[in-house]
Amino acid sequence: MTGESEELVQLQQRALQFLVHSFLYYRLGESIVSDEFFDQVAEELRALRSKHPEAEMPYAEVIDPALGPEASGFRIRKYPPRIISTAFKLLYAATAPEMDFLEFLERRGYGATFQGEAAEGNA
Repeated sequence: MTGESEELVQLQQRALQFLVHSFLYYRLGESIVSDEFFDQVAEELRALRSKHPEAEMPYAEVIDPALGPEASGFRIRKYPPRIISTAFKLLYAATAPEMDFLEFLERRGYGATFQGEAAEGNA
């Protein structure tokens, strides 16, 4: 892999990390990484985005406005479903892996619908 293609892969990874950990911290009040790690992810993402502004980046419409001076997810109001799902799975794995996942969600005031269930219920 060339240096540029490695950077583009890293851009994609940092974008997802930025969103997942922003959701956990700013929407759930949970953190599974240190502030220093999050700051490093945000700074690397900002640098990579500056270097490759036209590159494909997942959820660019959500991330780009958040990469202002503070590079914080505080101002993000709507997170993509994939990010929310990933965040809950990581939080579950880090804090309560012995618990049933649905019970974990319910204890936090959430529920889950799995693909296929909604369609079966409407049949």
